[in-house]
Amino acid sequence: MKRAVSTIIIILLFSSLALAQDSNLYLQNQLELQLDVKGEFELVPKNGASKTNRVTAELFLFPFDDIRQTVLKNSEKIINNRITYQWSDQRLGTQTFSYTAKIKTKNLRQKVTKSIPFPIKERDLTGYETYLQPTETIDSSHHQIIAKAAELAEGETDLFKVAFNLADWVERNVKYDLNSLTAQASQKASWVLENRQGVCDEMTSLFIAMARSLGIPARFVKGISHTNSALFSNPWQAHGWAEVYFPEIGWVSFDVTFGEFGYIDVTHIKLKDGLDPQEPDTKYEWVSNGVNLITRPLDLQVKVLREGELLQEEVELKQEILSKEVSFGSYNLIKGVLTNNADYYIATTLQLAVPNEISIVDRNRRTILLAPKSERETFWIINIPDDLSLGYIYNFPSIIYSEKNVSIRDEFSSQEGKASYSLSEIRELTVQDEEKVYSRLVQFSCNEPDPIKLGQKTTINCRVKNTGNTNLDIVNLCLAKECENINLLINQEIIKEIEVTGAVPGWNKILISAENEFIEKKSSIEFAVLDDPEINLEVDAPEILHLDSKEQIIINIGKKSFSSPKNLEVTIKGLGIKNIWEISDLNQPEKILISAESLRIASKNKLKLSAKWNDDYGESFSLVEEIIILGEGSQLRLLLNSILNFF
Repeated sequence: MKRAVSTIIIILLFSSLALAQDSNLYLQNQLELQLDVKGEFELVPKNGASKTNRVTAELFLFPFDDIRQTVLKNSEKIINNRITYQWSDQRLGTQTFSYTAKIKTKNLRQKVTKSIPFPIKERDLTGYETYLQPTETIDSSHHQIIAKAAELAEGETDLFKVAFNLADWVERNVKYDLNSLTAQASQKASWVLENRQGVCDEMTSLFIAMARSLGIPARFVKGISHTNSALFSNPWQAHGWAEVYFPEIGWVSFDVTFGEFGYIDVTHIKLKDGLDPQEPDTKYEWVSNGVNLITRPLDLQVKVLREGELLQEEVELKQEILSKEVSFGSYNLIKGVLTNNADYYIATTLQLAVPNEISIVDRNRRTILLAPKSERETFWIINIPDDLSLGYIYNFPSIIYSEKNVSIRDEFSSQEGKASYSLSEIRELTVQDEEKVYSRLVQFSCNEPDPIKLGQKTTINCRVKNTGNTNLDIVNLCLAKECENINLLINQEIIKEIEVTGAVPGWNKILISAENEFIEKKSSIEFAVLDDPEINLEVDAPEILHLDSKEQIIINIGKKSFSSPKNLEVTIKGLGIKNIWEISDLNQPEKILISAESLRIASKNKLKLSAKWNDDYGESFSLVEEIIILGEGSQLRLLLNSILNFF
């Protein structure tokens, strides 16, 4: 009897993926939007003689033209940087005011195309001194804010990098939290630093405070923007962000909450900028006798009237996976490679999406700063569960996506018996200094050794080439534990050879690395060490079989070695049967079932199991097992079966 052994491939799909539904909205080159702003207040009489003569409401929140937005129409006139509403009807109760504006927003930014020196020189601050001063909410003179900002800026000479460091620290360390502490009014920046929580206003205030403490002019912007967050039923919400002054460039946007550093997306509508988030949006004056005025929050609504065209994203994404095949329970390393095709600084926020079965070690979301025309790498460590079903191959997709929902997809598989990486091994392979961007210009090329037998030797050759335009001196090049310092000149390559012995059966790994002040390059070479294939035959049978028994004899066949037995032939002889089972490659445990109803049961039965197989090189192996099973029932039938079995 022959049995074909098959492997089922299971593809695990994403059960939840944090990609936005309105993914195209942020990538439009422009949007035409309608903004409806409504205000309301109530005039409440104190007594029967109460009356009002005149009420004035001044509104300071309205769209205006700048580099990235144009006001096409506004139903109200703006005079002296405000919209003024007046009532003289002497009516008490509720009064309302409103305006409608049509705005065209453009996906533009103030481009920082070169390194702006930090600290900013005093002559470059003329006219911007006001935006360096502490305010009630943005208490930039607080000693803890000064200390933290100085720590983040220490040693930096590039203004964009300093601003990025501040924004990135706030985004990573302050939890966005809509709680009662921050619901009524913005907390001070020092409070946010101490408590590590807040909403967009508080996060922005802390960022601005740290910038001002370093002598960087920064201002607070109020507006409205689109969000996909499940925290809000309406996707268009009032929002706050910052603008940082760059000499020779102008005001550059930083939205810490959205992870948009150096720009804001096309859904942002700017309505006001100022020194402090507590500056009023409305101001009321009234002439009355015994009347109180109770204000209500402004209601802001946005409609998308027209979309533009999709923009080509400036940042190109690639994905590289350390090992395309790993074992159950293994860790793996996913690398994101970012290329900035633009001639200006770009910061982008990336996340990794994997099936829920896969866990991501450490922080998922990270924001990467790319200099003009530069390339960077970033890394995620993932863990495959160890309780997956044997005999199956699992294909796991992985997607790296940005805050604009630009994404790149790849996949890897997991199967028992493949190479397995521990967490410590993966951490050793993870680049620690992602800012060594020249690493991408150093190439590794190593031969992949064929499987070797236990105790044998093999040679691994690796070529290390400098494809960039900088001579690399004193590079510590390591292949396994053999290290040497080399000089790697432009367009030159070094060939390093190492002899390894197959000392341990299974998948062996060799780490290759090259490091100096400019580069940190790491990779891994996998090769299999084969032992002699061994099998294990276990028989699960009752001690006594009755002539009319419907029980089963179960024969379990498994491998005891790393190597898989090839061309396995198992012969089962006895109790009136002779069956031959063939298995081409014993990767996973197999089971043979024999029904007692098909057997000629005697009073004493010998079941003989013999197996023969080969290894990967054709060498033969064999094994014989015998068991005795007693029979019971009619003595005449037992005797007759014994005679028949003899012949």
